[in-house]
Amino acid sequence: MIPTEMLVIPWYLMSQSFGWLDSYWGIMFPGLMTAFGVFLMKQFFETVPDDFLEAARIDGLNEFQIWWTVAMPMVRPALAALAIFIFLGNWTAFLWPLIVTTSSELYTLPVGLSSFGDEADLPSELIMTRAALPTTPTLVVFLIFQRFIIRGVVMAGLKG
Repeated sequence: MIPTEMLVIPWYLMSQSFGWLDSYWGIMFPGLMTAFGVFLMKQFFETVPDDFLEAARIDGLNEFQIWWTVAMPMVRPALAALAIFIFLGNWTAFLWPLIVTTSSELYTLPVGLSSFGDEADLPSELIMTRAALPTTPTLVVFLIFQRFIIRGVVMAGLKG
């Protein structure tokens, strides 16, 4: 809910205190938990029919078992959509990885590609290939999770 630019200083101080500067944990931690993710999952869990939860309680399942065996399979499309959103958000992140990393080995693709802009004598074909290459993992993730997204859209209107 708060713009990323306002969170950079607290994130940096937190990463520094945890010793996560210039590490994979430092790059990942801001994107792992988002307000949108919490809202999306809350809304989707509310669509799980209460009849299924009550039937599981009558069958003797505890609350964790109900969550794991009944609710989680029903919200799998939302988890897939959230995984895609988080992956794309972190894959295309530029500002935070640029701030938290100092070694070129940990640069994310957008940060690494921006460093190629300084090399003016590269052929334009090579620059375009380097710019198009980061879309490949995005397409792979979408192809893997597309059936879950379609199922989620179809199931969205079934409660009621």
